[in-house]
Amino acid sequence: MALRMRFRQVIRLPRLMFWALVMEGVETKQMVDTYVRLGASSVLPIASRRPTVEQLAQAREQLGDLPRFLPLFVVIVVPAPGITEGYALLALSLQRWFGLKLRLLPTQLHRIFQKEPHEISGTS
Repeated sequence: MALRMRFRQVIRLPRLMFWALVMEGVETKQMVDTYVRLGASSVLPIASRRPTVEQLAQAREQLGDLPRFLPLFVVIVVPAPGITEGYALLALSLQRWFGLKLRLLPTQLHRIFQKEPHEISGTS
C-alpha cells in the first residue's frame, strides 16, 4: 500500500510542479499590476486605484520570490543533462537542512515539497 501511495506521488509531481510554475506567473503578474497602480497613484491623484496594504505586502513577498525563481526558470528553459535534477536536489536538500532560515525555491514549489505525503495525494 505504501508503494502505491509513493507511485501516485511520483506521478502527480510533474503536474503539481507545472501548476506551481503557472501560479508563480500569476502572482508575478499581480505583483507588477500592484506596483504599476502604486506608481500611477503617486503620479496621478486617483485614490481609488491605490493598492491596499495587503496587496503591497503580497507584492513585496512575490518580489522576494523572483530571485528564488530565476535560477529554476533558467535551468528549466535551458535544460542540460543532469543540471535540472542537480539543482532541484541541491535546493531541496539545502532547504530541508536549514529549514525556514534558507529558502531557495519559490513559494508555490516550497508548498508542494513541504506537504506531508497524505496531503499531496488528497487523502486524510
